[in-house]
Amino acid sequence: MIIYKQSDFLNNMPDVQECNKSISDLNDQWDNIKLLSEINCPIQSKSVLPNMTKIQNGFCDLQHELIDTLVFEKLKKMEQKIVSKTQVAIDILIRNLFERTADIGFLATDDDIRRFVENDERTDSDRNVILSRMREYVAKYSVYEDIIVLDRNYQVLANLDEKNNILGKRIKGPNLTKTMSGEQNFVEYFKNSKLQYGEKNSHIFSSRICKEGTSETIGLICLCFRFENEMKQIFEKLTNDYDGSVITIIDDTNTVIASSDENHVPIGINVESVESGENGVVYYRGSDYISKTISTQGYQKYFGLGWKGHVMLPLRLAFRDNRNLNNIDSTVSSGLMRQADSFSTELNEIINKTQTINGSLKRIVYNGQIIARDDSIDAEYSRLKPILRAIGRIGTNTSNLFESSVSSLFSTVVSTSLVDTGFLASLCVDIMDRNLYERANDCRWWALDSTIRRILAKNEIDPTSQNKLTDILSYINDLYTVYSNIFVFDLTGTIVAVSNPNHSEDIGKTLTTPFISEILMNSQPEKYFVSPFEKSDLYDNRHTYIYGASITDFNNSSRTVGGIGIVFDSEDQFKTILQESLNTDNDTFAVFADRNKKIISSTNDAYEVGEMLNLPDELFTVSNGNTRSEILVYENCYYSIGCACSASYREYKNSDGYKNDVIAFVFEKMANYSEMPPEKAVYKEIEQSDFAFSMSAESKKLATFVINGQVYGLEQSYVVEALEASKAISVPGTNSVIRGAVEFNESYYAVVDALALFDKNEPSLNATHLLMLKLSDTEMIAIQVEKLVSVLEISLKDIQPVSVSSAITGIICLTDGSDRTILEMDPQIILAKLAENQVDEDLAAALPLLESR
Repeated sequence: MIIYKQSDFLNNMPDVQECNKSISDLNDQWDNIKLLSEINCPIQSKSVLPNMTKIQNGFCDLQHELIDTLVFEKLKKMEQKIVSKTQVAIDILIRNLFERTADIGFLATDDDIRRFVENDERTDSDRNVILSRMREYVAKYSVYEDIIVLDRNYQVLANLDEKNNILGKRIKGPNLTKTMSGEQNFVEYFKNSKLQYGEKNSHIFSSRICKEGTSETIGLICLCFRFENEMKQIFEKLTNDYDGSVITIIDDTNTVIASSDENHVPIGINVESVESGENGVVYYRGSDYISKTISTQGYQKYFGLGWKGHVMLPLRLAFRDNRNLNNIDSTVSSGLMRQADSFSTELNEIINKTQTINGSLKRIVYNGQIIARDDSIDAEYSRLKPILRAIGRIGTNTSNLFESSVSSLFSTVVSTSLVDTGFLASLCVDIMDRNLYERANDCRWWALDSTIRRILAKNEIDPTSQNKLTDILSYINDLYTVYSNIFVFDLTGTIVAVSNPNHSEDIGKTLTTPFISEILMNSQPEKYFVSPFEKSDLYDNRHTYIYGASITDFNNSSRTVGGIGIVFDSEDQFKTILQESLNTDNDTFAVFADRNKKIISSTNDAYEVGEMLNLPDELFTVSNGNTRSEILVYENCYYSIGCACSASYREYKNSDGYKNDVIAFVFEKMANYSEMPPEKAVYKEIEQSDFAFSMSAESKKLATFVINGQVYGLEQSYVVEALEASKAISVPGTNSVIRGAVEFNESYYAVVDALALFDKNEPSLNATHLLMLKLSDTEMIAIQVEKLVSVLEISLKDIQPVSVSSAITGIICLTDGSDRTILEMDPQIILAKLAENQVDEDLAAALPLLESR
């Protein structure tokens, strides 16, 4: 095994490699431009090159950060997917096997089996009766291949599998001997066994059978689990996306005992374990595989035989999943992107750094256009202009490339969440179906108990018989802890015994609900009945499902004598399913609901059982067995919401006539919608090529910039230099117009909010640049601007004059139908407004404080 560093995976990510190459190519163009500038414009380059080098270095640093983050997010997305599936494979298996530990305890105390084993003069007829009983049990539970009964001498007395010719044989082995010793309630093992046909590897639970009322061992019972069949069902659900991965179950020696693709990773081979947290790459059959080995989380403190899940994913296929976000509403997507700091710190930092570097680049071009010149360098400036344009193009291409890469990173982060929530919702509802499958079977199993059947067939139940019923029910409830109570009722619907002493007041209560009536009218042992999910006084007036089955006369199976009801502890059990399925540190919660939006369970206490789940109607139309996930604005938050509708498990909800659609919802909070920054006015780019310019027409040059989405211009001669907005210093005595001061050429000047200067109710937003303006021989200020545009040469005939009373002297309207305009500011009116607002006096009080620093 080779442990990969994160950077080692780059060669297997073609899209990230392409991004890295494109940025490197642009970096080469930077070097060429710098060289041309130094050769052709030696004077101007002295002011341009240092800033260009600084910006280029910034892009190089950002390139490494971006590539590292892209690799990290793609690696995380891949790992979350394969680890989640593998965790589910082992944990669902362990949950299933846990249920079997209760079954073996129940069957080992079956009175008819006891009597059969204890009877030394048993006949073939006796054996046929017990086989019939066992067939009835297996008919309810299709998870068993065989049930085998042995006497104390390890001789097989009965077994169900007719192909397995072991009747009368003496089969003794270490595990059966261990079972017979009684040191454990049951023994579980998985090995090549003579107990099963073909002596194949078998998963077996064995328990001793004791003489009633004693600890004297009289025989053994073995349940042979349909391991291969169960793993096939688990694997089919987890590998239906055909991502190339092979999921396996390995034992404590790292030997494969189950595989989702036996042709590729066969059973019986030994694999290399890869501990959690390691980026382990193993070489197998000529290819490299990313491998992960996952331990079970256990269930109810049961961990089985120490098995683990193990996944192998071909390295060449690991990062081919490039799901885009075209199906997400563009408004939601762009809004969420603006909240990147809420759900991806790395993404937000890259966005901010990209914007900062782009702003610096724009200032280089802008300052190159407005820099003061004399005759000696006019010729050089003419050579500088195409270089500045080239810098602008490289900047635009670099900016577009980073924006595209950041968008790809955003897609990776969001699609990972969508995949996760959809998968977790599917997992939740699958575990629920599997859990309730067991409940449907339990009630029918226990309805077969011969002692219960004989007692209920009596005309009157005496106290001794009632105590016997209570003992049986209590013993069952101790084995099967998912029930708050188990009760038996007679032909009138009157409860005659309960398992839970806290519900002893229910004895004597007559039940009249429709599903109880259906139980009493039925005599078919294969049918079960379920109450609606509603409040029940049998569950302390809380919502639950009650599963029930008919109890028939032991001597006349066509005569119904009562029924059994099992009160599922839904409040605790459903919440546990949801909580354990989430298994994440993210800000998530999960909900079960029906198609009518009624909440069945939730991990979020704000969503009460029985209340309505306020989500769009279409989410409740997801078809059985299917999954969907979306980004929605819900309760003032952006959520990734995955939902999945129950399908079936084995016979349950498949061929048994029961229909009850439950939908699982998993919510992962992405960002707070209420914290959305205000929408800015949309700025539409304006370039020199947008104007029809004639050399013979009289013109002027305007230095243009954006404030609150509107393009403004000032005559170039008034604009000295563009600076970073971060250079502004807060000073005492500032107001809505004066935002602080800035140092320029060893002096301090006021930073003015130009928009607030003319309209105090509309301050400038998102200022990222400062423009130093020389308004007169003695007056210089800095104004805040949002974006730098360009220095544009515009014909005077294209400038429409505006009333002198306005802050604007002219307006330039583009004639292409785009509604783009440039508003020309009057510097003299700015000067007058500054005097009117007493800026000089305010700044005069602050300047001594600055100059003394």
